[in-house]
Amino acid sequence: MDTKSKSRHSLGIIIIMIVVLLTSAATVGLYPYLVERAFEYKERYEAQRKDNYINNVSNDLALQMMNSCYQAWREQVQEEEGRLLTPSQVFLPELEGKLREAQKEQDILQDANGDEAAVVERDSQYDAGFYASLMETMDSAGDEWRGYSQIYTGRLKYRMMDENGNLLRSNVSNPDLEFGGTKGDEMLINIHFTSSGALKVDSMDQVGDQDRMRQALAQYEFYDPIANRLGADYRYSGVEFSGPKNVKFEFKCSPTEFSGNRIREADPMLGPYDLNYDGSLYMVEIAMCGVLFMLAMVLPAFKSLQIGRSALCRVNFEPVIMLGTLWLVMLGDGSLPGALIALTHNGNLQRELERTHMAVPAASVLVLVINILFWIVVYGMFYWGITCLRAVFSLGLWRYIKERTWIGRFCCFVKRWVCRCLNPFNETDWHSNSSKAIGKAVIANFIILTLISCLWFFGIVALVIYSLVLFFLIRRYWDEMEGKYNRLLEMINQMAKGDLDVDVPEDLGLFNPLKEQLTRVRQGFKKAVEQEVKSERTKTELITNVSHDLKTPLTAIITYVNLLKQPGITEEERTSYIQVLDQKSMRLKVLIEDLFEVSKATSGAVTMNRGPVDIVSLIKQVRLELSDRMEASGVEFRWALPEEKIILYLDSQRTYRIFENLLVNITKYAMAGTRAYISLDEDESGTVTIILRNISAKELNVSPEELTERFVRGDASRNTEGSGLGLAIARSFTELQDGTMEVSVEGDLFRVLIRFKHMEEKPDGAERGNDGNDGNNGNDGGDWNGGGDGSDGSGSDEIERGARGFRGGLRGIVRRKAGETTGKMSREFSKASKRRAAHERTKAREEELKRETARAKEAAKQREQAQTKDPEPEAEWDFGQDEAWSAVLDDGKEQERETP
Repeated sequence: MDTKSKSRHSLGIIIIMIVVLLTSAATVGLYPYLVERAFEYKERYEAQRKDNYINNVSNDLALQMMNSCYQAWREQVQEEEGRLLTPSQVFLPELEGKLREAQKEQDILQDANGDEAAVVERDSQYDAGFYASLMETMDSAGDEWRGYSQIYTGRLKYRMMDENGNLLRSNVSNPDLEFGGTKGDEMLINIHFTSSGALKVDSMDQVGDQDRMRQALAQYEFYDPIANRLGADYRYSGVEFSGPKNVKFEFKCSPTEFSGNRIREADPMLGPYDLNYDGSLYMVEIAMCGVLFMLAMVLPAFKSLQIGRSALCRVNFEPVIMLGTLWLVMLGDGSLPGALIALTHNGNLQRELERTHMAVPAASVLVLVINILFWIVVYGMFYWGITCLRAVFSLGLWRYIKERTWIGRFCCFVKRWVCRCLNPFNETDWHSNSSKAIGKAVIANFIILTLISCLWFFGIVALVIYSLVLFFLIRRYWDEMEGKYNRLLEMINQMAKGDLDVDVPEDLGLFNPLKEQLTRVRQGFKKAVEQEVKSERTKTELITNVSHDLKTPLTAIITYVNLLKQPGITEEERTSYIQVLDQKSMRLKVLIEDLFEVSKATSGAVTMNRGPVDIVSLIKQVRLELSDRMEASGVEFRWALPEEKIILYLDSQRTYRIFENLLVNITKYAMAGTRAYISLDEDESGTVTIILRNISAKELNVSPEELTERFVRGDASRNTEGSGLGLAIARSFTELQDGTMEVSVEGDLFRVLIRFKHMEEKPDGAERGNDGNDGNNGNDGGDWNGGGDGSDGSGSDEIERGARGFRGGLRGIVRRKAGETTGKMSREFSKASKRRAAHERTKAREEELKRETARAKEAAKQREQAQTKDPEPEAEWDFGQDEAWSAVLDDGKEQERETP
């Protein structure tokens, strides 16, 4: 590091120290604020604690008062009855009768059925079991009241009186003397129970918070302990809780003696944890750490300062995390910072320093220094940890794990050792010099044998062990290679049987290059099979569509010819019939011509007469020719054509047909009253793009790829005018001229995009070419003789040339074997395709014979009907089975074969 770099690095260190010092001083300066907030929280906490204490005492006192009332009432009823009563007999007087009735009914049902297991359940859920459970609950509650009453006898005194004030019973020996006055914090509470059992508060004397006490007693005004335990639905059983009635109770107690403890007075001094409960200390720490975090993230970005490159900032991840955990525990617990602030505020720290005979000013300064140094250590550790962890962003996560973590380093070491020792040949490059790998193995073996030979007699034992280990290692490697070879061979056999979905996801090591090549072959064959299946499906759909689109005009022609044959028709009718025949025959002619045209274009049998064509003028010419039809369609056409000429090397006639079909398609299927946009543009690379957009009149439920197929229309019902060949012809002519045509549908927006590229005029015969076969079938695999006898070179050159020749010969063998396997698979697929095609042809001939027989019967039936009434169009007809139409198709096929 030069002098200039050292000075800049020192500048960065100084900046860090200044910022850490400022944050530490700022934290110490905020001590008064933190202490003030701590005392505010302490006051709120003490007030809340007292309020909770009073609330708890009031609720407990009210509960025990109710328990004493219930127990006193039970004792009073027993005294009046002159016998011991259970709580259920006192508080649920109807329960015993209900229980006896339910048991009697149950006994009757048992006697009627003779078997207890066959007892039919009662319609009501309130059976003997329910009443028994209710009695058990009530008795349990009564036992609890008696227990609590005994516990609080000395702390909660009461006397029970009737409505006239006559004493009924009390838990003190001299009630008049006991309830004659109060002393200390004792209080008197008078309550009474009405005739309905409702609790009412009469008076309170010496009660500190009467409102709180009244609220506690108000919850027992209509209290039903059984409903509280079982729910209020139990009253539908005919049993209801009956508590004290028409009696008065007077209670006397001391809240201090009742609760058993006094409320602890608050400590006027600041405690270590008082600063943590408020959260202000945490907020200050987070704010200061946020400033240091920003500094730690931004400062190393200035590379001239060279921050974070020292050994101290390149500590591994694990030590940083351990120290960071200790740092978080120290600050998260808050005891150490809180204790330091409390000792500083209370003056304990300064008094301890003064006891060492230190002067008061010196002790004050030392206290300040101790606090600042403490926070410097805290914030310095935070900054150092962030700087160490920031390397994740500069190195990247994976590199950081490998270079800055103990676990990553250990894993990398284990991986290298395992790969080096247990799998030495899987990553061998067979195109490189093999002498290096073989030499390493030989040298390692020599070293091991030398060490074994130094053991004298014991070397024999070591040699046996070494031989066994070497045997098992080689055997394991051999088994792995054999398994991978068999897996690859299995893949080849499955592919030869026609299974193109076979795949080998596992790593084949040495055979991975062969696996990749076989995967490419498999994908190629699979693609070819899918293309063949698609072609067969397309042919079937084509026949169906042709039959549907051509049967209408041909059926009309046959029908009106039969009408012309009828005697007695007028000349006007004959003229009308001939006019219809002319229209239908011209329609049929157009369909046939379009069919032949698209068939030739698809098969590539069209001769393209290319020449310089001004594409702008050509589109304008098409616009002029179709102007009447555009106006009649009701679609407003918007043109965006350049003024200058754009010359392309195209066939003008076929290109004219492309744009004629596309514009006619717009006039047929676009929504009237909308706009159609036609634009032409040329980019810097010389590509000319023509875009046609319009809104479809009907919803398009056909994919863009299907729209460009033959005899496919956007109207699924096929009721509109058109052959369904316009887009197919346009796409075929575009591709024959090395252009592209893309059709896209977005909702009702129909969009066609055509691209042509500028190109120079090609010589004759260059329209269609065959790139040939650039393969050599693996015959250039190298010289098996090592490329010479080595007479003109050294021995090492001869070995090198021999090795190259060996590898070349090996590549030749692999290529020839691959070629043989590929040829075998090709023949298997070809045979399978031929068998499938023959089966399909046989099936088609059978179906054709069935349809021809049915059609002959239908034609005979129609001729019989035509003799008695006017002829009607045929209901079902297939053009492929009609003799006249078959002759037309045969002539068309002969013309296609004669076309050069």
